[in-house]
Amino acid sequence: MYSGNRSGGQGHWEGGGAAGAEGPGAAGTLSPAPLFSPGAYERLALLLGSIGLLGVGNNLLVLVLYYKFQRLRTPTHLLLVNISLSDLLVSLFGVTFTFVSCLRNGWVWDTVGCVWDGFSSSLFEKSSGHKCMCNAF
Repeated sequence: MYSGNRSGGQGHWEGGGAAGAEGPGAAGTLSPAPLFSPGAYERLALLLGSIGLLGVGNNLLVLVLYYKFQRLRTPTHLLLVNISLSDLLVSLFGVTFTFVSCLRNGWVWDTVGCVWDGFSSSLFEKSSGHKCMCNAF
């Protein structure tokens, strides 16, 4: 039996036909249709992997330089460290879930993974203080 999804999207049977059409029978299972072609997922994975690596590398560099050089420990630089630390966490937690999903041509996590991905990305982005910094100038 097919119940559909709540977003109103078109469901598909694993055999490739649309839901509601002559499906594969009782033995068929429902799987969502891919949003993009496999090539598009590969390009998205390359883009997200690049963003993740650059984000981790650059933000780690900022944190190491702040720790290593005493003269950089000023209140203004501490604000930049706050932004860098939260961006590092976004690069580690926010990009990773989507990157792995792009490698597998679709979202591979369950509902808890989806909620964690959205929560962690929102939390770390909000805690970075980007809005506060923009409003200060």
